[in-house]
Amino acid sequence: MPALENLTPFAATDFLTQTKEGEDGLILIVAGSFTLPAPGRASVAPLALSGIQSAPPRTDAYWGPPETSSLRHEAPSSYARRATDVLLDGRAWAPRGRKVTGTQVRLRVGPVEKRAQVWGTRVWYRGLVGLSASDPLPFESLPLRYEYSFGGTRASGYEPRNPVGRGFYTSAKEALEQPLPSIEMPEAPVRGWSDRPPPCGFGPVARHWQPRVGWAGTYDSSWVEKRAPLWPADFDERFFQVAPETMRASSHLRGGEPVVLEGVSPDGPLAFHLPEYRLLARCMFAGQREKRRMTLDEVRLEPEERRVVLTWRATFPAHRRLATHEVSTVRLLEPWEDVS
Repeated sequence: MPALENLTPFAATDFLTQTKEGEDGLILIVAGSFTLPAPGRASVAPLALSGIQSAPPRTDAYWGPPETSSLRHEAPSSYARRATDVLLDGRAWAPRGRKVTGTQVRLRVGPVEKRAQVWGTRVWYRGLVGLSASDPLPFESLPLRYEYSFGGTRASGYEPRNPVGRGFYTSAKEALEQPLPSIEMPEAPVRGWSDRPPPCGFGPVARHWQPRVGWAGTYDSSWVEKRAPLWPADFDERFFQVAPETMRASSHLRGGEPVVLEGVSPDGPLAFHLPEYRLLARCMFAGQREKRRMTLDEVRLEPEERRVVLTWRATFPAHRRLATHEVSTVRLLEPWEDVS
């Protein structure tokens, strides 16, 4: 592939893609890493650039084997993302690191807000009438991963919204002495072993999990005969959104939005504003320049690493002209430049 000129202080890469109708496209991705402020008080200063600007991932990565663990990050190779995904990769912490049986986590990024109730380990035990939940054990911190949210896989079935979680059972006998979910939505707590609340997660949803896989379309004999290997006719671009629906902005964020994180550090909440940058992408095909304003596709908060990563994207139609592509460039826009 021809050269990519990166004139930003961030990391950049490019991907080839195909649209729903099989047309070639060229995607330019820029990922900027910034250092989070110290917790405990609101910060009004602009976030500093991280010393290391890591390249956007080119492959998916899981926390363990893909069949038994949740998705850590997904390569940003899709041709479209209609809104900004907000992701949180961190831990729930007891205040001041002193063990508690339960605590709350709160995230707010501009219009996106989410809360979670986090418990120490609980199990189902035989009570006077049916099964009851044990008192939660004290804990200091817990990873905010789907493995601790409602879900799971048993010999008798699985939870399609989160097959790697805990708390999914098909009988009281199966649930006895087994764990409840440790991460719950405050408005949907588990009260009985047969409850099926929405999984409460802060990380990316894997492609083969519901509800995301439901947007992938219908792969039947008609698709094989008429469209394969293209996307199905009923494919929905919402499939490309990786964040849980509750952590997805209604449109693209622009930077500068206020951020509040509570319960993710033993030293108190974090409060700051997203970095505000405007980026321009440009491609040259057969001597003709095309340019696009890059959109902010993803905000990934990593309080354990004291880092936030912003990912911008631009997609250029390149059907039947990839061979004429000469060079791509990404740069910061000057304050006086107006590019829609």
